[in-house]
This record gives sequence, structure tokens and C-alpha cells, in this order.
Amino acid sequence: MSALRIGVIVDDPAQVSTLRGVITAAGQEMGVALEFSRASGRIADAGVDAWVVNLDIEVLEATHPELLDELLDAIQLPLILCEGQIPNHVSPEFANWQRRLGEKLRGLTGVINRTQRGSPRLPRSVWVLAGSIGGPDAVKQFLDAVPADLGIAFIYANHIERDFQGLLTQVMGRNSRYEAYAPRHGDLLRENSVAVISPENVTGVTRDGSFNVRNTPWVGQYKPNLDQIVASTAVHFGRNGGVIVFSGMCDDAAAASRLMRRCGGQVWTQSHESCVNWAMPEATERAVGKPDFSGNPAALAARLTSWAAGHNKIPPEPIYKTTTQHG
Repeated sequence: MSALRIGVIVDDPAQVSTLRGVITAAGQEMGVALEFSRASGRIADAGVDAWVVNLDIEVLEATHPELLDELLDAIQLPLILCEGQIPNHVSPEFANWQRRLGEKLRGLTGVINRTQRGSPRLPRSVWVLAGSIGGPDAVKQFLDAVPADLGIAFIYANHIERDFQGLLTQVMGRNSRYEAYAPRHGDLLRENSVAVISPENVTGVTRDGSFNVRNTPWVGQYKPNLDQIVASTAVHFGRNGGVIVFSGMCDDAAAASRLMRRCGGQVWTQSHESCVNWAMPEATERAVGKPDFSGNPAALAARLTSWAAGHNKIPPEPIYKTTTQHG
């Protein structure tokens, strides 16, 4: 996916170089830099996808309130509003400021995709399917037994070797009611689809329902890191979904399953007798005390059908605001 063009508005031109560095490090491109006093008339023709506005709001509200209002009203694109001075490069605060802004910049692709006309709505519910050895067969059986149009966005994370994401995606999508896809950075969670997670690039989901895919490897022995993807989903969508831990060796996903439950999500496991290796479901059951449900793939599909029939009567949450503040 190509980089976004980011416009910058500052009240101090000396800030432009630092902002350019952060924008570039986040994988985006700086398109234009404008000074606050002369920015309003150039907003519409700037040719950018989003804005970073770095202004001392408190001072400008006191000295140029009308100009400030005019500027903010003119911006109709997603923006990151930074308030205050950029910390000195050698100060401890600078690294934290740089990290927070970088995260916001990386998330802009998903924000823009979600707000485009015709983009899919925010899913009503999100479920993680976690597996390892024996997982692909069990998950395929499960998906083949799940009725169409449940209104669920599935995230499938299974320990696999490098370069196997494409093959696993093909297998999951073959003769399936649910489209399978390998998410790229900024791609959106979609209802009635299965996103197959890469074993090579750290991947998480954001609260706007987009994927944050980084050019960095997963930490840990097994890839993808199931704890990481379950935790990311739990924080943003826990009370509207859950995790199903399928056959697999090791205890990956167990720790994050506790977080899923604390966030209000369901924790289900594949039953012992139907697993190729029960170590992963067993570790999850030990971690949470008792799963909310356990069964073979067909029983898990039937239970999820009943769950969705009740849960998805609830309307989806309103779409998030596109304007983001960054302190």
C-alpha cells in the first residue's frame, strides 16, 4: 500500500524538519508544510490525505481565535492535532512524543479507509480463532459448519512457517461461505470474512477496525504471537466477541485469554478428544479457570450461531470520530 501524503501546519517553521522525520519513519510522506498565519487559504488545494497540526492552541485561542477557528473549520480530512511545543531532542519526553505521534500516523491509513464512501461498517462482533498443530483442519471444519451472514469478523492466527500465509488463506477460503484474506496495513475488518494473520509481520487491530501491520518480526518462539493478536483484539472488541482456542502445542494465547475475559469477551476451547494436540486449549482453560464453552469444531460452530443470534440484535457502535488529538 502506497504511503499517504501528510500535510503539516505549524506556528514555528523550525518544527517542520522534526515532523518530517517522524512522518517518514511512520511510512508516510510529507506533502506540504504551511505556516499557521497563511494556511487557511491553501487547505483545499493542498493535495494531501490527512493533516498534522502542531500549534500552541492556548496561545492562539487568546491571540488569534478567529483565524484558528477558520483554519480548523477548513480542514475536512482526518487530522492529528498536536498541542504544545515539541520536546527537546535530548530530553526523555522526546522519545515518548515521537512514539505516540508515529502510532497515530501509522493508524491514519485505516482511518481513511474506514471513512471512504462505500467502506464496510465497523463489525458488530469480532472473534479470534487461535491455533497451532492441528489448528488448520479444525478451523476449516469449524468455518464450514458456520452459517453464512452471521455478521462476525473472524481473525485467524495460527502458528505457521514463513511464506505459508498465502497457502493458509487459500485453504480457509476454498468452498467457504466466508471470504479469507491476508490483511495488509490499513485493511479493514469485514463482517462475514476471515483475516489470516501473517507469521512474518507484527499485526494488531485498532479501535476503528483496521489492521496495523508493521515491518517488524513477532517476538517469541512461535509466529504469529497469538497472545499479542488476542490481546490487541480484546482491548478494542472484547465485549463484542471473543477467542476460540483450537488444537495446538504450547501455551500461546492462554495469557491473553485472561485479558479477553476481563474485557468482557468470551473464551472458548476445542474439546480434548477432537484435538490433535490439546496443550494449547488446556493451557487456556488453566489460565481462565473454566472456558465459557468447549466442544468439537461442529459444536463450536453451533454454539457460535446461537450466540450471534442473540448478540447481533444489538446495533453496532457509532463510528469513531475522524479527528484525533495528540498531546
